[in-house]
Amino acid sequence: MDLKQFTGFICLILLSLSLCCDSTMATSTLDTELDKGVNISLLNQDPDPVKPGDVLEISLSIENTGYKDIENCFIEVQPEYPFRTLTGEKLVENIGTLGKRSEDDRRKVVKLKLGIENDVNEGKYPLKVRLYTTGNEDEASIIRELTIDIDSESNAEIEYISVEKLIPGEKTNLIFGIKNVGNSPLKNAMFSWECANDVILPVGSSNVKHINLIGIGDTENVSFEVLTNVNTKPGLYKLNMVLTYDDIEELQTITEAGTVENQKRKEIKSKAGIYIGGTTDFDVAFMEISPAGAYTFSISNIGNNGANSVKVSVPAQANWTVTDGSNSVILGNLQKGDYAVAEFSLKPKNNGQDLPIKFEISYTSSDGMRQVQEKIMPLYASPSATEAGSKLPEEDNGSSVFPSIIIVFLLGAVGFLLYKQHQKKMKERNAEKGPYEEQIEERKTDE
Repeated sequence: MDLKQFTGFICLILLSLSLCCDSTMATSTLDTELDKGVNISLLNQDPDPVKPGDVLEISLSIENTGYKDIENCFIEVQPEYPFRTLTGEKLVENIGTLGKRSEDDRRKVVKLKLGIENDVNEGKYPLKVRLYTTGNEDEASIIRELTIDIDSESNAEIEYISVEKLIPGEKTNLIFGIKNVGNSPLKNAMFSWECANDVILPVGSSNVKHINLIGIGDTENVSFEVLTNVNTKPGLYKLNMVLTYDDIEELQTITEAGTVENQKRKEIKSKAGIYIGGTTDFDVAFMEISPAGAYTFSISNIGNNGANSVKVSVPAQANWTVTDGSNSVILGNLQKGDYAVAEFSLKPKNNGQDLPIKFEISYTSSDGMRQVQEKIMPLYASPSATEAGSKLPEEDNGSSVFPSIIIVFLLGAVGFLLYKQHQKKMKERNAEKGPYEEQIEERKTDE
């Protein structure tokens, strides 16, 4: 390589380094101007403070305090937890040119909307905002952190209990609905309940259930299989319920090592009434049928509660018709295990087959409510009973006996007349014979 070639090579290297330095200096100068000449501040947040799960609207002020115009400016919000992007809402706003400090267009105001996560705790959280110009998105920009206040209030309630009444001796699934009505998630919750004198007891598990997390506005269900004694007296009984969980507001003491001290538990006590007793169950059984077509049934209280003012009825139906008397029978009060008898005059639609018959049993339950229970059973329609049931009127029976008496009387009279005629002939014949022959004839007649 001669001297001219070497000199040219050195010049080319120096030119390249010069261009790189100019570009770096320009970028650095622009970056410095942005960093020193622009102020980004939070004018307002709505609501203030914002609650977990709410929508946050922020008003940003961007002001140029430098001595040069800054063209093609963009402001961008970079959401990180606990902030999130809302559907349909933009994160970047073109604010155009920021005039130098002596001009009127040196200041712009931008409004943007963000969402707040549901599981955030109370506190102050940084929101990153970035300003850059067109063509320098990655190189020349400034980033500011704005402080957003988030308020959190933990609270919960027993929203509902799935059962209002329990039947003595009957296993029931009892469900409690626990709702988070606060503004922060409920963590490490524990729910328990008890009934005075252990009238109601859980079966197959304890009376305590744990819940890891209940989100804001969410309801968590906890269920227990419960049972009451079959001989429990009907009435209203009290349930005592306790809900405890971590109180987020109290977990604010942070040590230098970054651990939480003095964790506190919040306890909510409540009570509710649950009725034990109420309805019962019945069984209907066929007993007998009379020749006149009267069907007799037994109605038994097979439930665990008494029933007052019991009435059994045969409503209008296709297969059976009440032919005589009322279609209802009053049975009175039936304690559990008792039974009573009801009789109905019935006519079947068809004879000689099993036909379903429907009964309605109305009664007053132990909670004072009027109840109606339907029972359907197959009943055999007896042909003989139907024929016997369709008997003739009383006056027809009397007239049918009277001709029989007349016939017997006439037959007796005819026999008596024949006997008299025979005696008369015998006497005439004896008068024509002698005494000895007469005695022989009389002896034959006697024999």
